[in-house]
Amino acid sequence: MRKKVFSLAGLGIVGVLALSSLVFAGPKRGPSMAIEERAIRSLMTRWVEAFNDLDAKRLAALETADVQAVDRFGALHLASGRSADEELWADSFEAVSRKTAPPVVTIDRIRFLRPDVAVVQASWRFSEGILLVDGERVPPFSQIDTYVVIKSQNGWFVATHNMQEKKP
Repeated sequence: MRKKVFSLAGLGIVGVLALSSLVFAGPKRGPSMAIEERAIRSLMTRWVEAFNDLDAKRLAALETADVQAVDRFGALHLASGRSADEELWADSFEAVSRKTAPPVVTIDRIRFLRPDVAVVQASWRFSEGILLVDGERVPPFSQIDTYVVIKSQNGWFVATHNMQEKKP
């Protein structure tokens, strides 16, 4: 009888250890997560290319229809559909000269919250600032952007975007 109790207790301890290792191990980083991370990196590359090309239509197509953004001045922008999002970007790009130097963008971190939701942090460096169409120039600056990206049946899309000026 005593042997049976110890065997059951041993099985219980093994079970608890197995479950706790699953809980504390965090999300698995297997081959499918590596594929999803590559897909997110591709999304971000296309997003940055559309931004650099000042292409509001292409940029908005990479975002959810109800995307939310906080610009680098702290203003919240809520899109109410793809055309509203496109219009927001078009208005922003209207003042930017096509001769402006593109920023250097680095993906610092991708963190999966769930298999279909991830947070992306990227560093942007505008080493020459931004040249405006009127000839004025926004001085050089850096920012850290945080994106929440979600996966739908059509792929990955930016759902939220927060721009924060990077302090030295």
